[in-house]
Amino acid sequence: MLKILLFLLLFIPPLSISADDAEDDPLGDLIEDIIRKEKSEKEAEAAVKAQPPKPETKTVQKKEVQPKSAKKSNKIIVIDPGHGGKDPGTVKGKVYEKDIVLKLAKKIRDVSKKYKGIEVRLTRDRDIFLELAERAKIANRLDGDLFISLHVNSFKDQTTGGMELYHLDNTRNEYSGKLASVENRISGDVSTLDMILIDMDLSYYIDDSLNYASTIAKNINKGLSGYKIKLRDYRKGALFYVLVGARMPSLLFEVGYITNPTDRALLQNDKFLEALARTLLDSIIETKLK
Repeated sequence: MLKILLFLLLFIPPLSISADDAEDDPLGDLIEDIIRKEKSEKEAEAAVKAQPPKPETKTVQKKEVQPKSAKKSNKIIVIDPGHGGKDPGTVKGKVYEKDIVLKLAKKIRDVSKKYKGIEVRLTRDRDIFLELAERAKIANRLDGDLFISLHVNSFKDQTTGGMELYHLDNTRNEYSGKLASVENRISGDVSTLDMILIDMDLSYYIDDSLNYASTIAKNINKGLSGYKIKLRDYRKGALFYVLVGARMPSLLFEVGYITNPTDRALLQNDKFLEALARTLLDSIIETKLK
């Protein structure tokens, strides 16, 4: 109230009041009203303070039980079989990439039931098409701890074979950049990718992604030594669209070359797929994160 009074006194020019108008002074009446109200408010406040305090009445209140934060008992591994539905991926004769990776994903899920502390979930468990961005969204909804997107490679030179493992990174070499551009072409949603890149602190997941890749690489060269397939490289970082959107450590695993006769035969071999599944799961359990 005093602020209003001060404003009126400082900024409203004085009125010239004649003798005839002396009894009709709106500004003066307003000021008097403000002062009167301010005085009555202070008197009321003083009266309340002067009253003796009321005796406290004890009331029994029910304690609200706060729900405990849900703590996951298992580490959730989200396996993403690449392609599917209208997108077959790489094809050689009657062999389709989408079928190979789906079969491997199911094998990983089945074998994982023998492991304690981990739970494998799939982005797709049948031959359906999923947008790249949707795959990462599924992983996020599942509250995954690790995201692995499975793919099969191809090359014009049929002698080229082996596995390649890429981890999420914000640095890209020429080769991984080319592969990423091929995968990203399916979506073509560059604006969404840009938004995700801005929104996500990639460095938060890079170290753990590399740790997983390193352990898997060590165990593949050891656990699959009986098969004529090797891991070509695992140190390559890439910004594949399907990896960037997942809010967790992420890997893209090219499990072999469909254009290489030896690789193609292995990728259709149930025993090999089971050995590969066990190697991946052993590696996940073994990996030490920072």
